[in-house]
Amino acid sequence: MRRVGIDMVTLDRRLEEEPAKHASLKDFKVVLWRHDPDATGCNWNARIECVRGRRLNDCSWWDVVPQMRERFKLI
Repeated sequence: MRRVGIDMVTLDRRLEEEPAKHASLKDFKVVLWRHDPDATGCNWNARIECVRGRRLNDCSWWDVVPQMRERFKLI
Protein backbone atom coordinates (compact mmCIF):
# COMPACT_ATOMS: atom_id res chain seq x y z
CA MET A 1 0.00 0.00 0.00
CA ARG A 2 1.29 3.44 -0.89
CA ARG A 3 1.08 6.23 1.66
CA VAL A 4 -0.94 9.33 0.84
CA GLY A 5 0.61 12.74 1.53
CA ILE A 6 -1.25 14.70 4.18
CA ASP A 7 -0.55 17.98 5.99
CA MET A 8 -0.05 18.21 9.75
CA VAL A 9 -3.36 19.97 10.46
CA THR A 10 -5.37 17.36 8.55
CA LEU A 11 -3.48 14.49 10.18
CA ASP A 12 -4.04 16.01 13.62
CA ARG A 13 -7.77 16.27 12.94
CA ARG A 14 -7.89 12.69 11.70
CA LEU A 15 -6.04 11.49 14.80
CA GLU A 16 -8.73 13.13 16.92
CA GLU A 17 -11.59 11.70 14.85
CA GLU A 18 -10.44 8.08 15.01
CA PRO A 19 -10.46 7.62 18.82
CA ALA A 20 -13.71 9.59 18.97
CA LYS A 21 -15.31 6.68 17.09
CA HIS A 22 -14.64 4.55 20.18
CA ALA A 23 -15.40 6.99 22.99
CA SER A 24 -15.58 10.68 23.78
CA LEU A 25 -12.52 12.59 22.61
CA LYS A 26 -12.37 14.05 26.14
CA ASP A 27 -11.38 10.55 27.30
CA PHE A 28 -8.18 10.62 25.22
CA LYS A 29 -4.92 12.53 25.12
CA VAL A 30 -3.43 12.73 21.61
CA VAL A 31 0.15 13.80 20.87
CA LEU A 32 1.52 14.02 17.31
CA TRP A 33 5.09 14.67 16.20
CA ARG A 34 7.14 14.68 13.02
CA HIS A 35 10.50 12.94 12.58
CA ASP A 36 12.85 11.78 9.83
CA PRO A 37 11.48 8.82 7.86
CA ASP A 38 11.96 5.53 9.67
CA ALA A 39 12.70 2.09 8.15
CA THR A 40 9.11 1.86 6.89
CA GLY A 41 9.25 5.31 5.29
CA CYS A 42 6.85 6.92 7.74
CA ASN A 43 7.87 10.43 8.86
CA TRP A 44 5.57 10.97 11.84
CA ASN A 45 4.37 9.26 14.98
CA ALA A 46 1.66 9.78 17.56
CA ARG A 47 0.65 8.62 20.97
CA ILE A 48 -2.96 8.19 21.98
CA GLU A 49 -3.65 7.58 25.62
CA CYS A 50 -6.98 6.87 27.25
CA VAL A 51 -6.98 9.01 30.38
CA ARG A 52 -10.49 8.35 31.68
CA GLY A 53 -13.81 6.79 30.88
CA ARG A 54 -15.03 3.30 30.26
CA ARG A 55 -12.42 2.61 27.54
CA LEU A 56 -9.55 2.38 30.03
CA ASN A 57 -9.66 -1.42 29.86
CA ASP A 58 -10.84 -1.65 26.24
CA CYS A 59 -8.13 -2.05 23.60
CA SER A 60 -10.32 -1.52 20.50
CA TRP A 61 -8.70 1.88 19.81
CA TRP A 62 -5.07 0.73 20.25
CA ASP A 63 -4.41 0.13 16.55
CA VAL A 64 -5.45 3.61 15.39
CA VAL A 65 -1.88 4.97 15.15
CA PRO A 66 -0.32 1.92 13.41
CA GLN A 67 -3.13 1.85 10.84
CA MET A 68 -2.79 5.56 10.14
CA ARG A 69 1.03 5.32 9.91
CA GLU A 70 0.55 2.78 7.13
CA ARG A 71 -1.82 5.10 5.24
CA PHE A 72 -0.37 8.60 5.61
CA LYS A 73 2.90 10.48 5.17
CA LEU A 74 3.32 14.10 6.21
CA ILE A 75 4.03 16.57 3.45
